[in-house]
Amino acid sequence: MSEQLLEIEQRLIPTGLHVFGRGAELKEKADLLRMVASFDRPEQDARSLPGLVAEALGIEGYDHIIQQTTTSETKDLIDSIVKEAVDRFCESGANAASACLSSRANVEVERSLPTFKLLATINEHLDSNSELDALLRSLRGEYIEPGPGADIVQNPLVLPTGRNTHAVNPYSVPSQAAFMRAKTTADALLQRYFDEHGRYPRALALVLWGLDNIKTQGEGVAQALWLLGVRPVRDALNRATEIEIIPLDELKRPRMDVVMTVSGIFRDLFAPTMSLLDKAVRKVAQLDEPLEMNYLRRNISQRIENGSADFDDAVTRVFSNAPGNYGANVNFMVMQSAWDNEATLGDLFVTRKCFAYTRDSKGRTVEGREAPELMNDALARVEATYQNIDSFEVGITDVDHYFEYLGGISKAVETRSQARPSIYLSDSLSPQTKIRSLEETVRLETRTKTLNPKWYEGMLKHGFRGVAEIENHVTNTFGWSATADAVDPWIYTEIAQTFLLDEAMCERLHELNPYSLESLAKRLLEAHERGYWNPKEAILEKLREVIEHFGQVAPSVV
Repeated sequence: MSEQLLEIEQRLIPTGLHVFGRGAELKEKADLLRMVASFDRPEQDARSLPGLVAEALGIEGYDHIIQQTTTSETKDLIDSIVKEAVDRFCESGANAASACLSSRANVEVERSLPTFKLLATINEHLDSNSELDALLRSLRGEYIEPGPGADIVQNPLVLPTGRNTHAVNPYSVPSQAAFMRAKTTADALLQRYFDEHGRYPRALALVLWGLDNIKTQGEGVAQALWLLGVRPVRDALNRATEIEIIPLDELKRPRMDVVMTVSGIFRDLFAPTMSLLDKAVRKVAQLDEPLEMNYLRRNISQRIENGSADFDDAVTRVFSNAPGNYGANVNFMVMQSAWDNEATLGDLFVTRKCFAYTRDSKGRTVEGREAPELMNDALARVEATYQNIDSFEVGITDVDHYFEYLGGISKAVETRSQARPSIYLSDSLSPQTKIRSLEETVRLETRTKTLNPKWYEGMLKHGFRGVAEIENHVTNTFGWSATADAVDPWIYTEIAQTFLLDEAMCERLHELNPYSLESLAKRLLEAHERGYWNPKEAILEKLREVIEHFGQVAPSVV
């Protein structure tokens, strides 16, 4: 319990919507800057402040300490010193902050000053905003400077805002840094499953998004390669075009069977990367290794031996939409309540995403061949599904695409394997790489956002749109019930008590946005009707009263 409370306390969340053309109003700016300063930034010649403090204090094994989920006196001491220094920075600037670290922890000023100068640049960019000017220049057909896409913690160079977001060279994906980071995540994912089941999964299904891999320079791709037990090889132009096998004695575990479902944007932007992933799968499948150390080869061999497929079909592992199509549409079906049973959602996912992208044994390209039987067979062996969370600003209840993809593929696996897979998400938004189950992630996001007064009051400052955002979170939470049955009943009860059973709050929501208030109440009733929530009859009656009363008194348009 103490670990969960600490996790909630330290979670970084947005406390309001971005207003176009307005500089940041961050009362909690110190929290954001402290998070930025918790990572080494070699490209900026800036060291992690906690790392500097640990070194100066002579604390050994700091890398191990920060990976611990429990608190300790050592960890608390480092955190308190860093917090004091960043607070001093916000009050008096970089030089004062460096002097603070020097007096508190004997950190040499010249070692910490580059980090505080980076924070000063970020602070300056947060206070300024050129979005309106850039919009006017774009309407005049003038040049808009490019900038990278990510969030501030991942890449401070996203600031200032008001620039065109550029992508990456697909041949550079995954970057060397992304490949190094991915090993820790891939190992943690497999260890989490092994700890829970006493063995490795027979196969995994990964969701790869285009924007995610742009922002992380291909970290999701790199995780897939690590799970397969291979590394990218770069040519003279630094392009990742070939694959090198990692020896088993270096890997120290079996090679995994990985089914990859990629978004339409990924397909369009990362055609060379899709070819690289397919090449990796084919090389691993053809290795002369014991079947118990190469799960991909074992699964393919079994299918070929039973006569149900040839090698080219059995080895297909990269799937996406048909050329020119996008999305799984599971989110639309859920939001419109247009489904009779949960299996329908998994079937829709396969219908939309069953198009194979591969090469045959003769090297001929196969782009977008409809192959539901191949995807069904691959998913029937899957025992774990997985996706990255790539930004602290957007989580699995902020947008519907998470349950559209991870929820959709998990339901498809469940109906084809006749067993619910273990569903995981990684969180590398802090120095501690954390693998959480879907249920844990839903609880964490609910407590830190939907039911957190700091979050919903921040949303309500935006009036009509803020109420819509709250209702949107509830709908996305419901999406995880529909696709994965991953929402604890208490969550719906707390949502009802916070927003609808509290008469003052209910009246407030009605005044700001009666339409979203009605939708919120109807969604909770749908959760009950579909068997995800069984509250007391008094609560259900109150929800019906809200719909009957407030749904009929929406203000008219003048």
